[in-house]
Parts: sequence; structure tokens; C-alpha cells
Amino acid sequence: MFVQEMLAWFPFLRAKCMAYMDEDEPLAYIALGCVFNPWLEESLNAGDVANVTKACKFLEHALVEGKSDDRIENLIAIEIGEWLPEVKKNKLLLSNLGPETLSACSYHISRLPGE
Repeated sequence: MFVQEMLAWFPFLRAKCMAYMDEDEPLAYIALGCVFNPWLEESLNAGDVANVTKACKFLEHALVEGKSDDRIENLIAIEIGEWLPEVKKNKLLLSNLGPETLSACSYHISRLPGE
């Protein structure tokens, strides 16, 4: 369900997602970690506030809609939270994350230098 929702928000990522899984449905960890995060990092590096904002809104939406599904929170905490230290422009990202996303990633955010 998460992958279908992600691809509904960002249909241009479909080909990259499917390249990882051939004919099978892409796994959420692969879709987020191998496709979504690199695209988001490109957007961050380019200073594309519109894409960053939309990406953050999607993450927040996924967490709010999936509130009863711990797998969504774990997915985002791992794939986004653990990725944050690698993001050079994480301040732009952090300033756009919603409260549920910030909460899900709070452990990793608290460990960022200067945060």
C-alpha cells in the first residue's frame, strides 16, 4: 500500500521503482531507500523547495494515514531517520518535515551534529 501511495504522489518514480523489482511489486524499503531518498537528495542539493515540501507532505501523510500501522513509522524512521546524517542540506529537509515525521525520526534527529 505504501509504495502505491508513493507512486500516486510521484508517478515519475515508477520506472526506477520497477527497475529494482522487475515484475514484482516494489518493496517499501527499496522504494523509499533506493528511489525516493536519492530523488529527495537531488531536490535538496538543487534547492528545489517545491519538491522538498511535497516530499515532506507525502511522508507526513503516510504517517498520519498509517497511524495504526507501526510498519509505516518504522519504515520512515529507518529509511529517512538513518539517512539524515548523510544529507548535506538536512536543515532544508528538517524545516519542512511535519510533526509526525519529526517524531518518527526523533532519535536520529537528536543525534545530528548541532541539532
